[in-house]
Amino acid sequence: MKQITILVILMALLAIGASALQVNGPTIGGLNQDRIKNVVTTFTFVNNNSAAMTGITYAAGSGAADAKYAMIFSGPSNLTAGATGTVTINSTIPLDHPGVDPVDLVEKAVKIGTVTVSGTVSGSTDTASADIYMQALNQLRVKKTRVDCDTKSQSVKDGDKIKNLKPGDVCTMEIEVENQFNTNDRNSQRIGDVKFDTIDVNIDSTSSDVDVDSGDSIDDLSAGDQDSVTSDVTIDSEASEGTNTVSIRVEGHDENGALHGEALDVRFEVKRLTHDLQIRRIELLPPSVSSCSASSVKVGINVLNQGKRDEKDAAVEVISSDLKFDKKTETIQLDKDDSTSLSFDLPVPKDAKEGVVRIDVKSFFDTTAPSNTASADLTISKCEDAKPVVEETPKVETKTTTVVPQTPVTPAGQAQAAPKKTSSFTESPAYVGLLAVLSILIAGAIVALIVVMMRRKRD
Repeated sequence: MKQITILVILMALLAIGASALQVNGPTIGGLNQDRIKNVVTTFTFVNNNSAAMTGITYAAGSGAADAKYAMIFSGPSNLTAGATGTVTINSTIPLDHPGVDPVDLVEKAVKIGTVTVSGTVSGSTDTASADIYMQALNQLRVKKTRVDCDTKSQSVKDGDKIKNLKPGDVCTMEIEVENQFNTNDRNSQRIGDVKFDTIDVNIDSTSSDVDVDSGDSIDDLSAGDQDSVTSDVTIDSEASEGTNTVSIRVEGHDENGALHGEALDVRFEVKRLTHDLQIRRIELLPPSVSSCSASSVKVGINVLNQGKRDEKDAAVEVISSDLKFDKKTETIQLDKDDSTSLSFDLPVPKDAKEGVVRIDVKSFFDTTAPSNTASADLTISKCEDAKPVVEETPKVETKTTTVVPQTPVTPAGQAQAAPKKTSSFTESPAYVGLLAVLSILIAGAIVALIVVMMRRKRD
């Protein structure tokens, strides 16, 4: 009996302490609400008392009373028992009000304070409060996200999955961001032609199996403009099978101070084949040869066991149909996630056909079961016949020098010497003597000719 009495007393105390007034908290604005003055919204409250409530008042608190919100309440001053009252709020959504929740970057209303409704019921004051929420337009969006991997390329949205990636795959992720503010400011309200000075793009992976760049930033993105950042996403060569999440956060404060942004997750699915002998590298040394003489090319190969199990009977084959070469290794033991390097000597005969020769490399498990293929190109250049070198006779350039006789200058007061006379050969005594001898010889010849003719006449 004593326990029942105590329980009744406690229930009575709770009934006395509990308010019979119920207030339904308002949300001001919405997804498409600009940051402007005179935004009107309503909320309701219920008088659950058994008597009428009089002298009802309304007050903003816990931050909502800040002058930047400029809240004005208009509602009934009296309310009968059990009735519902409707209150109108005229307020301002300030320019610096966030468009997203600062924690998760989700577009939603943010709590700015409280509203308290008070009144008198049967001579006693009854009071109740509720939270006030406010929401404004988010103007910073991820317009497009594109992922390009070794074997696939696709555009993704929040929650999308990139399927069937392999350990060691390398992807590039491009994130395009758009400033969706209108390019014109309407009525000088500073709700258009608003830019972002800095936008942070942060990228993170939930698993060490997927390595990503930490992100980047975009500066000075004007209204209506787009820009992008690029990040590398690398699947670890020993990554386990499973799905790994890469988180992207794009956020920035506009020039009015309001936070905008968006967050999304992209999932990267890693799959392993039971048998997967990856040919990771083919190196030709030298990469090109001449057909002038026989030569040899060293083919270096690196093979990685990317499958789910150890391989006891792996093999690698090198084939060049153009060079009539085909050689396969003995069996190789290669544990999971281990790699090995191999080398083949590829002979190139003299006078081999010029051009690009393909070298094919194939990997096998269980000795003969094909796994992967890859190829490299060897360049064989044409053998140019050696041409004899013809030495040209050097040309001797002859220069003719004309000597102009100079008249020597005689100092003043001295008599000039007579210039020397230059005589030719025809004016010399030797020339005269030569003419005399020739005249005598000619005359003698004429006389001899006459004598011979006279003798013949006599006979």
